[in-house]
Amino acid sequence: MSYTRLVFVAGFAMFSMFFGSGNLVFPLMVGVKSLSGFHTASVGLILTGVLLPFLGLLAMVYYSGNRQLFFKSLGGPAAFILTFAMLSLMGPFGVLPRCIIVAYGGVDLVFDGLSAPVFNALFSAVTGFLAWHRSRIIEIIGTFLTPLLLLGIFALITAGIFLGDAPAFSTLTPKEAFVTGLDQGYQTMDLLAAFFFSATTVAFIAKALTSHEDKQNLERLSLTACSIGAFLLTLVYLGFVYLGAKYAPVLQNVAPENLLVVVAEHSLGSFALPLAAIVIGLACLTTSTILASLFADFLQMDIMQEKMPRWLALVITLIIGYTFSLLGFSDLAGWIANALVIAYPALIAYAIAKIIAIKTGYKYSREIFWFVLLVSIVAKVLTYLRLF
Repeated sequence: MSYTRLVFVAGFAMFSMFFGSGNLVFPLMVGVKSLSGFHTASVGLILTGVLLPFLGLLAMVYYSGNRQLFFKSLGGPAAFILTFAMLSLMGPFGVLPRCIIVAYGGVDLVFDGLSAPVFNALFSAVTGFLAWHRSRIIEIIGTFLTPLLLLGIFALITAGIFLGDAPAFSTLTPKEAFVTGLDQGYQTMDLLAAFFFSATTVAFIAKALTSHEDKQNLERLSLTACSIGAFLLTLVYLGFVYLGAKYAPVLQNVAPENLLVVVAEHSLGSFALPLAAIVIGLACLTTSTILASLFADFLQMDIMQEKMPRWLALVITLIIGYTFSLLGFSDLAGWIANALVIAYPALIAYAIAKIIAIKTGYKYSREIFWFVLLVSIVAKVLTYLRLF
């Protein structure tokens, strides 16, 4: 495989892994809230939804995608607990079931009356089938699924841009619009994902490099692939924020998981609903596949110390995800947001400290992490106490 094809397959896969359920919902919600202030809101969204994850990717690439090495300075027990918490939140207790919920929301508007428990079970089964082939996940996603996903996304964005009225005037100040985008970008959870998605991407690229000279290019090729994924994510975010702003009048009382389908219906008519359903399904499927695989691997190797077969770990992961998918999007989103308010600042600070450490030998990454985490916890407690 040539260098060019290698980085594009990896970059496309990186985009698809990041572009899941939250990425379908939150940019549109930013547009609905910001209206004519969508320009400023987009800046906030890109900062927390693209640049922060890219910061995490950069840090991980410097450590060859090795999460054990990256979190080593926190100490064994702390690194294990933090990894478990993040993978649980992204996996079967948070983002994985959210992917199932959003996929159902899109398909249900096309096939009215579709049973949620039945659809969720089928979606989980397909996710399990794709996650079963661990060694080929990046290749399957980057070569086959992502091109289809991108074609559908850009078809919807293009049609939405050229049809419909201009965004209505917003009463938000530029600062309020910026904060709106900033907040919604947090809830994509992509900084957490970057710590683990990068490992899969780096491993895929490393496997394709055979000579010693090639191995020396691993960091450069990995960063190029991550840049491609970040660039595609930025383009799609900008398009979705604008669509949310433009079609805000018809989206005011729409459930979050149905926003894109409603936009497609109003811009292209009812015949576009299958296209929207395919886009939503593919976006959620690519993300759920990698998340299920990551948690199953952690369950098998780190928790069970390889005393459990991977297929059983994968089945357990999907059963938990399926169960939580029946709770509903709002409950899950609220739980995730509360966890991120505390975790995000410490993880951002830690990623920056680790990048500085690899360049300068700085040795206080652990202290930085715990200090910022403590400040975040105190701030959260004080905010809670003010409410009573």
